[in-house]
Amino acid sequence: MTIYLDVLLLSNLWADYALLRTAAALTHTPLRTWRGIAAAAVGAASALTILLPAMPAAVCLAFRLLSAVLICGIAFGFRPLRHLLRTAAAFLGISVIFCGAVFLLAMLRTPAGWYLHNSVIYADVSLLTLLIGTTLAAGVSVWRARRAGTLPHRAYRLHLRLGTQDLLLPALADTGNTLRDGFSGRPVIVCGTEHLAAWLRHFADAETAARSCRGFRMIPVRTVAGTRLLPAFLPDHAAVMRADQHSERQVDALLALTDEQGAPAVIPAVLM
Repeated sequence: MTIYLDVLLLSNLWADYALLRTAAALTHTPLRTWRGIAAAAVGAASALTILLPAMPAAVCLAFRLLSAVLICGIAFGFRPLRHLLRTAAAFLGISVIFCGAVFLLAMLRTPAGWYLHNSVIYADVSLLTLLIGTTLAAGVSVWRARRAGTLPHRAYRLHLRLGTQDLLLPALADTGNTLRDGFSGRPVIVCGTEHLAAWLRHFADAETAARSCRGFRMIPVRTVAGTRLLPAFLPDHAAVMRADQHSERQVDALLALTDEQGAPAVIPAVLM
């Protein structure tokens, strides 16, 4: 089979970027566009091993595992190690589903239009097939993650950076907090204004403070008393950690402010 380098590199660049976006969504990890593109470019370059002489299966497996760790390290950061391995595992899992979907579509459309060498699949497929494959991989991965989600019964702490202030707050993981932003799909952390008094004292009220931040929106919340709107925004930095540990994991979530007193910050269980 003739292998076209532009098709090989561009298709892998697109696929790796889409898979990184899906891994970021599954692990609720922020992903900057430039880091995602840089990591996807490294992934596309790793596909060039299809041009090398045949390598032993163990070498191919080790190379793929190390490539996944390197790609996720570039995309999400190399520390903490536990989070790096978590994102790499998510990326690998989605990649397996994606490869299966593309392989199936290639076999159905053009049975002779694919080539496997050194654990790299080259499929003579259209952009539409790639789009369908990545969509299927993302959909199946998100569906399985939501079905398998469980709540760790531990106390947590929430690390927030709001402007120049760093705050460390007590937090509770709650399966009852299923709030999501209707626009971005991000989970929503609910935090009492009493915990943010040092930051809020510079503003007239909580809503004014939220409006001054990036990603402001009003989030509808249903309670026994009815539906109310909470001001929410994207903090400059949000990370969760177990109360008995010091290593934290950055999360991609909105922060909603409530005037309820005496309660810790409520983190959706999906972020744990």
